[in-house]
Amino acid sequence: MKSGFTAATALAIAIAATTASAGVVISQQVSFNQAGERKTDQTVMVQGHKQKIIAGDRESITDLDAGKTYILAAKSKTFIEIPFPPTGMFAMAMVVQGSTVELKKSGGTHQVAGYACQDYTGAALIGRSNLDVTQCVARDVPGTREFVEFQKAMADKLKGKPLARKGEIPDGIPVSSTVTRTVAPFTPPPGFSPERAAKIKAMMAKYKPVTINTTVSKIEVKDLPADTFVVPAIYRKPEMPTAPQLKQLPQFKKSAPGIVTPGPAPAAGAPAAPAAPAAPAAPGAH
Repeated sequence: MKSGFTAATALAIAIAATTASAGVVISQQVSFNQAGERKTDQTVMVQGHKQKIIAGDRESITDLDAGKTYILAAKSKTFIEIPFPPTGMFAMAMVVQGSTVELKKSGGTHQVAGYACQDYTGAALIGRSNLDVTQCVARDVPGTREFVEFQKAMADKLKGKPLARKGEIPDGIPVSSTVTRTVAPFTPPPGFSPERAAKIKAMMAKYKPVTINTTVSKIEVKDLPADTFVVPAIYRKPEMPTAPQLKQLPQFKKSAPGIVTPGPAPAAGAPAAPAAPAAPAAPGAH
């Protein structure tokens, strides 16, 4: 009896350890549209309370337990470290990706890359921009538990912060999403001259809508090595760039008055990380 109990206990512990260490790898294609289209392949990896996003030569690593996000530039072998939750421009990069928009289940269902999914939609006014978010969430797919647990852990870290998630977290993995950002109509305040109002409206009319489409091509469950979520030793940490320097980088160019446009990002609701600068010698990202 004793040996049988010991063997059963050992097996249960082994199974639990295997389950706990499982990670999910999500392969995506991201299309960024603003008067032209840019496409990039993106990989999102989640295991436990850690996440890594790879988009071209840009990477970001978020460790929720450590309260840190690391943004890496492969070409220059450099990285920057920021706190999580982020602040300033990095927080704005998450906001404009739709991470704070409350999503509600709608009537549509689809098939994306062979995965059956349910539509969720949401909208919000962020500063001077209207954000409209649509995503199709698949429940019965590999890695759903790992992904949703990370999302809930991230939401806990954001409670009470400006980046706090609104509403319930969809119970699944977004296999497609669209985030559209448009400039909100300008309403002149009392006493504003018609001439000035006309100039501002004309200027704002020039800004094209920004649309980020994210589509999943494959979802896999893997046991990811611990060093997946570690900054390589050969990377160096330069001085943090100033806000004016960051605004000169393509990923943070101005897209509308008061709004900063990050580079391609994960689906809203997917693991989000601040967009990485192309060269942090001066990253996420969901």
